[in-house]
Amino acid sequence: MAIIVFAAILILSVVIAIMSKKGAIGSSMSDVMTASGSFGAFLIFFVSVGEIYSIGTMIGAPGSIYAAGATYGVWFICYILLSYVIGYFLNPAIWRIGQLSKAMSIGDVIGWRYNSKGMQVLVAIVAIGFLTPWIQNQYAGMAILFEYLDIGVSFVAAVVLSSILAYVYIAIAGIRAPAWVSVLKDFLLISAIIIVGVAAAVNMPGGVGGIFRTVAEIKPEMLVIPTSPITQNVTFTMSTILFQMLGFYMLPISFQALLTSKNEKNLRKNSIYMPLYMIMFPFLVIAAYYAVATVPDLPNQDFAFLAIAAKTLPEWVIGLIAGGGALTAILVMAISALCVGGLFSKNILGVIKPDMPSKTMVMWTRAATGIFLIFGMLTALYFPALMANVITLAYGGLTQAFVAVILGFFWVRATKWGVGAGLLAGVGALAFIKNVMLISPLGINPGFWALLINFAVAIVISLATKPDPEAVRRFEIYKSTKPNRALK
Repeated sequence: MAIIVFAAILILSVVIAIMSKKGAIGSSMSDVMTASGSFGAFLIFFVSVGEIYSIGTMIGAPGSIYAAGATYGVWFICYILLSYVIGYFLNPAIWRIGQLSKAMSIGDVIGWRYNSKGMQVLVAIVAIGFLTPWIQNQYAGMAILFEYLDIGVSFVAAVVLSSILAYVYIAIAGIRAPAWVSVLKDFLLISAIIIVGVAAAVNMPGGVGGIFRTVAEIKPEMLVIPTSPITQNVTFTMSTILFQMLGFYMLPISFQALLTSKNEKNLRKNSIYMPLYMIMFPFLVIAAYYAVATVPDLPNQDFAFLAIAAKTLPEWVIGLIAGGGALTAILVMAISALCVGGLFSKNILGVIKPDMPSKTMVMWTRAATGIFLIFGMLTALYFPALMANVITLAYGGLTQAFVAVILGFFWVRATKWGVGAGLLAGVGALAFIKNVMLISPLGINPGFWALLINFAVAIVISLATKPDPEAVRRFEIYKSTKPNRALK
């Protein structure tokens, strides 16, 4: 029964992807990458969260709470909620400058603002490099999903099938397909998490209270954030929340989703309503602590959520969870691979060959998308990644673009030399702290230190170099545009 439900979900997703083609404006690069900025509030809502809540939400979040207790739960919930506050103010600005530059990627926005093709290439290279662990996280999650649930689909088959489906979505309708499939994915993801959380509460004597009373008796340390030594827990957790709050919308896939909107008003509305998705997190926490109370010796912390599902739910619900989890991973793969394809074809090849026809660029985008998925698939099969720390690694590098964006939007004196040097310094500092120093000073998140160095270098070199006159003119045009006005 589980395999039937699983197969039905994947088939339904392909049907939705095919139907999404109906709304396409055309097959230009703009339509493939950003749906030509035609998404209304409904689709923007789902495509914006489609890449945020990945398979790591279902598996990684409860697994980390199972292993580390309250520290992880506070971090995960706080940084996402605070990110929406940043998005309320930042996202309309991103959309506005995206309209002025006819942008399709983060590389387009930054390159246009600083009038620099070199910045386009640099941002694209950094983005592609740090999106790789992001997609690997999806494959790692699927390995855990199919290894534990054992619904009759091997990990190898799941990886190959998922890669094919991710490419099919993009080939059918560009970003429109994953946007529409996200509606199904989010329904399944939230339903699966709520079902498992409720099952945990129902199966525990005393319900939710019984779960936490049991944990308080057997592992009380799991319910508090240790404050000694402060550099191991509090400073790292707080600096990570602040750092990832700033970098939330610097993920190239989040950036690209913003550019699909018809107007900036929809983006502000989204920032208000998106916290509703956090309804799933109390259920994730309940499931994680139920696992702590009832199955304390799991061989892998990431089995926590699935262990509860397998222990308490009928087979058809297991199929629903497997299908929802797989679909979640596939969508993030699809959007990430499309983003990589666009960055490569437009911000790297497009700079090398600026007269490249749109059809040729679309062809290169699809080719690069497919190659990236194949690379991810082979890496997952032969060098499977671990779930732990992958999100932090991706954020560490991708958030470095925040300096170029925030200075570009609010400081006319920012120069391409400054922000370019800052970006390189930030990525270099991150690599040095993680690979040479190994221990971050004061227990602060290495990415946060890298961001501070990035800011310092960008400001100093910008002050020491002369702004590009065209870049200054573009800044003034951007500042003079009126909010909520569609720009042509």
